[in-house]
Amino acid sequence: EGFGWHHEKSLVTIFSAPNYCYRCGNSAAILEIDDSLAQNIIVFDPAPRLANPHVTRRTPEYFL
Repeated sequence: EGFGWHHEKSLVTIFSAPNYCYRCGNSAAILEIDDSLAQNIIVFDPAPRLANPHVTRRTPEYFL
């Protein structure tokens, strides 16, 4: 669904990566809050897998 409400709608989880790693098939969302604190959630469909992405098991340098 791209987001999930918790604790009687006092907490929201926003999923920012649609179809995470091309494995999860999840939607993503953006939560907009205006000056009067009105909320608008925009949901994005899962990203299509257009080709086989390059996957490596190498640890990225920023984790070293």
